[in-house]
Amino acid sequence: MNVLLVNPFFDGRAEVPPLSLAAVAAGVIEDGFTVEILDLDTRAEDEGRRVLTEALERLSPRVVGVTSLSHNFAGALQVCRAAKELSPSAVTVLGGVHATVCHETLLSSHPELDMICRGEGEEAFRDICRAVYVGVSPEDVTGVSYRSGRGVVHNPPRTPAALDDNPLPAFHLLQGGGYRTWSLSSSRGCPHRCSFCSLRGLYGGRVRWEPLGKIMEELDLLRRLGARRVMFTDDNLTAKPDRVRDLCRRIAASGLGGAMEFYAQGRIDDFRRFPLMASWLSEAGFKAVYVGAESGSPAVLARYGKDLTPADIVRGVEVCVEQNLMPVVSFILFGPWDTVETVRETLRLALALFERGAEIAYTESLVPFPGTPVKEELAAEGKWLETQGVYHFKSCTGLDTDRLYDLLDLARSMSRAVYDADPLYPWRRVYHEFRLLLSLLEGEVPEPYLRWRREEADLSQGASQTRRSIDEALAALVPDTRL
Repeated sequence: MNVLLVNPFFDGRAEVPPLSLAAVAAGVIEDGFTVEILDLDTRAEDEGRRVLTEALERLSPRVVGVTSLSHNFAGALQVCRAAKELSPSAVTVLGGVHATVCHETLLSSHPELDMICRGEGEEAFRDICRAVYVGVSPEDVTGVSYRSGRGVVHNPPRTPAALDDNPLPAFHLLQGGGYRTWSLSSSRGCPHRCSFCSLRGLYGGRVRWEPLGKIMEELDLLRRLGARRVMFTDDNLTAKPDRVRDLCRRIAASGLGGAMEFYAQGRIDDFRRFPLMASWLSEAGFKAVYVGAESGSPAVLARYGKDLTPADIVRGVEVCVEQNLMPVVSFILFGPWDTVETVRETLRLALALFERGAEIAYTESLVPFPGTPVKEELAAEGKWLETQGVYHFKSCTGLDTDRLYDLLDLARSMSRAVYDADPLYPWRRVYHEFRLLLSLLEGEVPEPYLRWRREEADLSQGASQTRRSIDEALAALVPDTRL
């Protein structure tokens, strides 16, 4: 029996492979089925449709499994429709966070979906494949929802298996994807309660840890497959510092740190509480840790359930930089409870962190995904919105979000005009955009832009057009300014 696992298209720029599909594939391979993984998010959309069509026609798969987050759900549905058109007998199975939190409505709304794996998919998908192979109903498969003659059926939830019971992910099926970075996960779940995160809907706040010996096996397998960069995609690797210490000691003793470089996700306040953890990671070959600061406003941090303060963020960044571990700090520029002043607080904190040696990343706006507490809170207040599969909100404070977007676009235009010739611009871009935006929010024409206008008296025709466009936007958005 042939099984096709698909990661749907989102923007065609995936840099890490779909680890969940490699994990699901491993058990199905053990049962003797033929499995292929197709990552459509590594290519242009048109090319992806052609490759998917070729795979469906060549394999005639009995089961097509698709993983999906909320942001690429539309792409997942397109895969299932194509499967039904080209392989009508194929059973389509959707898994992932979006399928888990929205399972009660998806099957009744989308006839191209046959089944949904709720929660972790390794064992449930394996049981689905067994049931399809012998031609029996999935009524005894826990953790699965499906359509039957009785309508939509939701089987009882499945108790998650111990992580050491799962076989090593089938990384070999992902070779040739052109990934810049490979990935593995040494734990699942997070003990924290960030209100914009859907993990509690998937794991219920429980954290399970993979044995360190198995992690070392996975790392060695990735090394033999040619991986040189590995991302630990744990929801929060730093939640258990003693385990981080033991993992780093094993990596250092194995010599893998000299052959590979590592990256991880964690909490910045964990480094404030356990400063030595940054040193352990750095010495083992970890180059960066990705952390979420989200806001510079204590009030907004409290609404997000972050349970940390701006001072915690600053000190955590300082500890990492001191130990040669790059903190990549992400922010949500504005959310439902932001005001102009809290946005300024966020910008000021981000600028201060960059000046202390951190890298800064950001998303423009909080996305209230289904299955998150913030979505439920906004929905109860009539502030949650969905437009053609895009989730957004009405400001709870009256913040003019359209104007904020326009000011951000203006800051970006200014940043490109003023700093594009700087060879370090790609690394400094966010810093420049935030510095310019902060001035605009304070009703000022940014001094760097004024200096550029003065110094570039003999502008090229293209630069002159850029200046006119920026000046016109300034006059419209910050009308009291004088150039």
